[in-house]
Amino acid sequence: MLFRSRRVSFGDGILRRPNQAGPWNASDGFSAGTPILTYLPGLSGAEFGGEEDIDQSLSESSPTIVLDVETGELVPHFAEIDVRPATTEERSAVIRPVVRLRDNARYIVALRNLTNEADEVIESSSEFAALRDDTPSEDESVEARRPLYEDIFERLEAKGWDRSEIQIAWDFTTASDENNTQWLLHMRDEAFQIVEDDGGIEYRIDSVRTDYQTDNIAFRIEGEYRVPLYTNQPETGALLNFGEDGMPEVNAETPWAWVPFLLLIPNSATAEDPAAIVEYGHGLFGAKEEPTYGSQRHQLSFMNEYNYAYASADLWGMSEPDQVTVGALLLTGELSLMQTMFDRLHQGFLNYVLLMRMMKTSFAADETYGQYLNADESYYYGISQGGIMGAVFLALTPDVERGALGVMGQPYALLLFRATGFAVFLVIINENYTDKREHQLFVGLLQMLWDRVEPNGYTHHLTENPLPGDRKSTRLNSSHTDISRMPSSA
Repeated sequence: MLFRSRRVSFGDGILRRPNQAGPWNASDGFSAGTPILTYLPGLSGAEFGGEEDIDQSLSESSPTIVLDVETGELVPHFAEIDVRPATTEERSAVIRPVVRLRDNARYIVALRNLTNEADEVIESSSEFAALRDDTPSEDESVEARRPLYEDIFERLEAKGWDRSEIQIAWDFTTASDENNTQWLLHMRDEAFQIVEDDGGIEYRIDSVRTDYQTDNIAFRIEGEYRVPLYTNQPETGALLNFGEDGMPEVNAETPWAWVPFLLLIPNSATAEDPAAIVEYGHGLFGAKEEPTYGSQRHQLSFMNEYNYAYASADLWGMSEPDQVTVGALLLTGELSLMQTMFDRLHQGFLNYVLLMRMMKTSFAADETYGQYLNADESYYYGISQGGIMGAVFLALTPDVERGALGVMGQPYALLLFRATGFAVFLVIINENYTDKREHQLFVGLLQMLWDRVEPNGYTHHLTENPLPGDRKSTRLNSSHTDISRMPSSA
């Protein structure tokens, strides 16, 4: 196993539930996109500049600091309070870096001179005060931390922070890049070899319609393609299989799964040159049919005008069938059960990578319909969740060099509390965790697992430093409106 000897160790009492720590204890550090959370009783947040004053975090008077220990650089960020609670008793202080933290790096965080709603400076806990003021403590854990905190205070003082003003401080280390990416990379590389040894990616066509939206579409083709299965089942709620080497392993009993796909070939492909292949990424808990929905119907004329054929599949883990499963898991209050969503996303991204490989090879050689596809021109387009998750696909696939990502962002821990689509899940979470501070911790913990299958773990490999085995540097167009002609966009 490639993980470093360092491990996260939360213990069994995480979020007041027994036996919950297993999925996290495989990590060798915290997320590089984590929300940095703490709680100061009665905090007003009046000193925080918020998202509109990021410069505050780099100023000499900043009430917050995030320090890269190795480089000595300050990390730009903004600080805010969770405004959802009606009272200050459940109000978390949240520090959000606006750049991705470095992998496998140590950071120091501190807050100072913060006040409550009565404009009184908030007192530190007795434990922290003993460390800061070098006063005796009968708490053995405090005494054990004195050397660590002397190092923390020395580094903060070197940045102009008076230790007497500090109300709370701590350090943490981010996970390694290998920790986040090695499972998917292993699955991708091994699956490529498996299908190559098997003679290519097998597919079958289930239906062909020539009467669908005939102004723009010549063929609406639905079928299935066969992929190596790395989970214990192809259905929702699946978990990854692991071998003795700690890497995901193909299911010995059910080594293959059939994945439904949709292919839309425009009229232009039959009248002009073969169409470029665009893999389409659907929205939040969406489905492969999304380009055919009324709200997205404009894409059909776009396809015909610019000669693109759209290929799509459900993103297993965050597709329509998964929504009910995720809601049910959240309703149990057992946070560790959410591991199934992240494990199934590993298989979902493998399916996505193999869909484009199948379209460019097996399907492009189809006796009837292969003539309408240009296997030398392939792209990706996704919006909303498809825009977010498209960054993972683009970092993984060796078959696409340009993509357009619409209405995207990262990490999910930042997006969720600002997304209307997350409101229903917050209602479910609240059934078991009524304290709003636990909501923040809940999402922050999930971010550590999400990094393995969301852009926070992959975007830094898009335009430079490509992942191992990836022969290209992706050209990416970020858009919040319409996409332009992909071959000419940067």
